[in-house]
Order: sequence, then C-alpha cells, then structure tokens
Amino acid sequence: MKNWTRTNIPSDLSDKTYVITGTSSGIGTVIAYELAKRGAQVIAGNRNLEKAHKAIATIKKPSDDLSRLKILPLDISSLQSVREFAKEVNTTSDISQIDGLLLNAGIMALPERKESVDGLELQMATNVLGHHLLTSLLMPKIKLANKAVIVSTSSSASSTAKDKNLWDDLNAEKKYDPWEVYGLSKIAAIQFRDGLRDFIKEDKLDHKIHVHSTHPGLTATPLFDASKGVFASVFRSIRGLFMMDVEQGALSTLRAAVDETLPDGSFIGPGGITGMTGNPEVRNVYNPKLALDPILRQKMWDYCDEVTGAVWPK
Repeated sequence: MKNWTRTNIPSDLSDKTYVITGTSSGIGTVIAYELAKRGAQVIAGNRNLEKAHKAIATIKKPSDDLSRLKILPLDISSLQSVREFAKEVNTTSDISQIDGLLLNAGIMALPERKESVDGLELQMATNVLGHHLLTSLLMPKIKLANKAVIVSTSSSASSTAKDKNLWDDLNAEKKYDPWEVYGLSKIAAIQFRDGLRDFIKEDKLDHKIHVHSTHPGLTATPLFDASKGVFASVFRSIRGLFMMDVEQGALSTLRAAVDETLPDGSFIGPGGITGMTGNPEVRNVYNPKLALDPILRQKMWDYCDEVTGAVWPK
C-alpha cells in the first residue's frame, strides 16, 4: 500500500500488547504514544525513566487515555538489566502475551570507542546484543499471541560497513571507526531478522510469528547529537530542511507493527525516490551483499549467543 499513514493504524488496539525499547526521545516516543492512545498495552523499556515520562507528557493531549502505557527501567546495553526487565515482563500477570516486540533503542556513531558494563563495544551492545538477549527471553510470551510480530531497526547507514573482516572483530578491539561500527550494527538488524526467521521456521511457528526490519529514513532525532564525522555534520546542518519529523519517521516501525498484510521478513522504509523520505513501503535491504550473506549472518548469530548467553526456547 502506498501513502500509508497514521490513519491506517487500527483505531482499537485494546487486545494488543507491545513491548518497545527506547521511548525517551525520537521515533520511540511517537511509536509508544500512537499505540497506547489506541488502547494497546505498551511496555516501554528505558534507561532514563524521568526523561521517558517527560517525552510522553510533551505530546500527550488532554483527551488521550494512556493508562495502559507502562514505563519500566531497562538499560539495553547491560545484559543484567535486560534480564531484569524480561523477568518483570514475564512474571507480570496482566501481560498474558506479547503481540509485538519493537527493538527500537539505539545509539549512533559514538566519536570514541566505549564499552558497556559487560566489556562489550557500546554500539553493538546497545543496538544488537541487548536486543538479541531480550528477544530470546521474551519468546515464551511472544509464542502465546495469536499472531505476533518482532521488528528490528536497521538503517541505510548499513552501507557504511563494507569489509567482511568486520565479522572477525565484532567487539571492535582491533579497529574502531564510528560509522563503520554503526553500519555493522544496522546490518546486524537485518541478519537478526533472517536468523530469527530461521529459528521460528524450525519451531514451526512462522504461520503466527513474523519478523521485519525497518529503516526510519532521514529523520530529525537526537541520534545525531552525539555522533561524529562528515555524515553527522551534514545531517545536523540540514535538520529541519530536508529531514522528516519524528512523527513521519515513526511510520516505518508503526506499519511493521500493525500491518498484518506485510509479507514475513519485509524491510520497511520510506518510499520516496531516495529512500530517505516518504511514506513507508516494502523496500529492498541496504547493502544486500553483506546483509544477506548466510555465512556472515551465522557468525553474527553465534557471536550474539556466545556473549549474551541467549538460549532459544523450543
């Protein structure tokens, strides 16, 4: 469907439960708001709870009922925090199933290499590893849904990673280039989609659990504030001129979350000529040579399992 907008989101989502990471700014705030105001139960995981509450309060209208939106502590870069968040979700009695898991939290192109509390390169820890573990831990409740969707967030910036040797240095200990590592993490989002689909097919659940990846497009979000390099400088200079606002940028993930007509394994991104702006459509993945390489995908999956201790329940 072309020209997909917020008007295409079902007006009543009261029978749905969504878990989303990173709602304290940018498209995550909009996604949580749009789902919650339509009655969905939304569990939002955030490192900064005060910031997350303020972000929602900024866009909430007096007539909105957001009583089913719950904001819980989650530092997605910390494996222990991920486990604690997942335990809270899994043991809360009024969360009977998870209809959508939206892996949205992320950081971009940190100027210098930093490590998480677990000693893992911070971009990979935040964008990839925490989400990998979280998904494995929440699978039991995802399986309880009549139909569920898992959405991983990629980017056109996946094209900045061009060297297969990156998969031999996934903790970026030998070399750290901010945009290269960020691009690698966005390729990993596509590899995660396809690796997870393989697991779901083996479990014979592909008829009821779909996995998509998304590209939000060129959207004016706080992601660019901490990033470094020519790309970041250019993007900051055109913010407000050529970038989409966060309401438009959120549409790719929102469509992936609620549009049950999408083929399993879709890549959803802006439908404009450049692929950077426009309403969300099914697109081809960026950097397909690396993103769709089965050997590299298996390397990434094995690394994520190894460092996170993820176990995929049968």
